[in-house]
Amino acid sequence: MDRIGRYKIVRELGRGAMGVVYHAIDPNIGRPVAIKTIRLTEVATGDEQKRLRERLFREARSAGMLSHPGIVTIYDVEEQDGLAYIAMEYVDGPTLDQVLSSPEAISPEGMFSILAQTAAALDYAHGKSIVHRDIKPANIMITNDGTAKIADFGIAKITTSEQFTMTGSIVGTPHYMSPEQVQGQTVDGRSDQFSLAVMSYEMLTGEKPYTGEHLTTVVYKIVAEEPIPPHRINPSLSGLIENVIRKGLSKKADGRYATCAEFVDALEKACAGTKNWKPLPRGGSLNEPTLADAAPRATITLPPARKPRRPEDATTTREQRAEKKSGFLPFLMAVLMAAALLMLIGWQAMPWLKSKPPAPAETAESKPPEAAPPEKAPEKPVEKKPSPVEPAPTPETKPTDPVTKAVHEDPVAAAPPKSTPPPPKATPAPPKATPVAPRASTPPVRGGAAQTIAVITSPGGAMAMIDGKSDSACKTPCELDASPGKHTVAVSMPGYQIERREVEVGRSAVELPAIILRAQTGTLMISSSPVGATITINGKRNEKLTPAVINLSAGNYKITVEKDGRQSSGEVDLRNGETKTLRIVLDQ
Repeated sequence: MDRIGRYKIVRELGRGAMGVVYHAIDPNIGRPVAIKTIRLTEVATGDEQKRLRERLFREARSAGMLSHPGIVTIYDVEEQDGLAYIAMEYVDGPTLDQVLSSPEAISPEGMFSILAQTAAALDYAHGKSIVHRDIKPANIMITNDGTAKIADFGIAKITTSEQFTMTGSIVGTPHYMSPEQVQGQTVDGRSDQFSLAVMSYEMLTGEKPYTGEHLTTVVYKIVAEEPIPPHRINPSLSGLIENVIRKGLSKKADGRYATCAEFVDALEKACAGTKNWKPLPRGGSLNEPTLADAAPRATITLPPARKPRRPEDATTTREQRAEKKSGFLPFLMAVLMAAALLMLIGWQAMPWLKSKPPAPAETAESKPPEAAPPEKAPEKPVEKKPSPVEPAPTPETKPTDPVTKAVHEDPVAAAPPKSTPPPPKATPAPPKATPVAPRASTPPVRGGAAQTIAVITSPGGAMAMIDGKSDSACKTPCELDASPGKHTVAVSMPGYQIERREVEVGRSAVELPAIILRAQTGTLMISSSPVGATITINGKRNEKLTPAVINLSAGNYKITVEKDGRQSSGEVDLRNGETKTLRIVLDQ
């Protein structure tokens, strides 16, 4: 597919249960747009399809009336061959979900910047009686200058209403939905506030408050259970912060804050009143919720009071136990082998002490003629066979055991070791080391033919190279040649951060997921005297008033603040990853 309506498709941006999102160009004016498609034929049939189409167009046009810098603008809505599509503003930046998936936790300033902008946009829409119904990190877009934009306004009302009725699939996830929404009740702006509180919980702890392997489990927890207290996952959070989150996650809409902005303001004040608090990265406390749940059970069973034989089991991880077991088995085998060998030697030596050598020789070997020759017997002790036997019993039995001493002194007693089946049976110990075998499976792959790695970036035109080899560089979208094995693909572009991806090349070509390039950004903290002044950055008016925290692309900026007819300016050179503070005193 290269076109949808008049729009020329550039590339695919994402794929969901109800359709695909494309990056496209409006050829009439050359404007980049995002095209969201919805497969009406797969969602409904007959009259239901007609009803859904009318509802989709009505809601999309309603959302198109929203004009706010924090909301992705809807341009157009049409249908083509049973495929409804909506053309909307294209945001060249990552989603909040991608930002939270970074190994590093989001900064406190960045967190409140995104939450405050999102809350302001939601309250604006709620003032026009429009509820989003699907607020989640994947629907929050972040532009290069740090502006947060909410996507899917209007469309969310349609897609989420089909969430529990579509056959064979579920649209999105219910993790961020309010109790009234998952129960099919009437919702208002406080439902979006609940979703915003869920996002805040996730930013602070790195974990979602309501999780489960099945949809019914998640829905039940949202409706009937309280989430794990945030401080049990992130100890740096205080009771003040928990109280705000708990109110935002109230099961009843009436128990929440009046507006989303009020919720964010209360959370920011609670964090300001908590020393040394910090957000955690997603998955940074992967086991914490489980450990927190297990803590009360441990106190009920009181394992320390019972003093088990192996108290370390309470804290030892499964991997450590596996290592102990793997080390114990060879030790047990060695002990059993030594015991069996001693028994065999003693069993064969006792008949000799009783002057009845023929009987044991016949039973052990069932070949009397071979056990008789005395000339070959002296050679046996010289052989290397008995040597593995001696290290185990000698330290314990040689000084005190007369049977073992007799075996060493008389060559006849040394003959039976020839007929000892146990040593050959002891060879199962080496097969225990065969777990190394899987590693040997990789050489055949390395010897395979070179394959291609397809690299796509947004924006395009970035330089991609493999394993730091400049001679392999190509300009995206492009393909890199790589031999089978592990490789590192690096993508760079002036003004953007370097992105790296680990890739395993096998016997077929590899296509990397689209790499979203993140602009080199820094954080600027602007304050003024007096406070409450407007902010202009390089001639462009910013929505915030001083004091404010603003994320900007790396570069040089002229900052002007103004209040009551008085204004002053200052300049700042901001570098990637840098946080700078600028205080401006207004002229009298």
